[in-house]
Amino acid sequence: MARLEDYGTWEEALRRLEESRKALLLRLRGADPSWLTTPLREGAWTPLMVAEHVALVEDSTARVLRRLRRVAAGENLSPVPFVPGEFKEGKPQAPEPVRPKGGLSLEEVLALLERARGFLLEEAQKADPDNPATFPHPFFGPLTALGWLRAALYHEEHHLRALG
Repeated sequence: MARLEDYGTWEEALRRLEESRKALLLRLRGADPSWLTTPLREGAWTPLMVAEHVALVEDSTARVLRRLRRVAAGENLSPVPFVPGEFKEGKPQAPEPVRPKGGLSLEEVLALLERARGFLLEEAQKADPDNPATFPHPFFGPLTALGWLRAALYHEEHHLRALG
């Protein structure tokens, strides 16, 4: 697994998220339509499914940032059960809530990415990167808001590399 500390400060992570999103959108918009709907390898997701997954993870990350902010503000929130991440052949597997359903068009995936990024940036703007409150990540363990933002960056960059 990645060393999330290598993904920079709050400001650096936000800047790199902007860069990685531009690269992802360029890759998707410039792709041959048949490539977008062809699994990357046998048994794998299609590029559109990968992008859908990235959006689902970002939406989930934004919800975690919101939760951390609310806990820091003193709200008494009901506990959320922690489900540790699973590995298959040494590779982390997407938890059920962030697995893509597939069947979306490029336009639908692009809209999903835009909504998720907007939500993430909205919550990031309200977050306190120095708040020590944590929420468990399925693969990285307890993370602060900064840790979650770094994990989102790592995640998008990881999938961008996989798309080539």
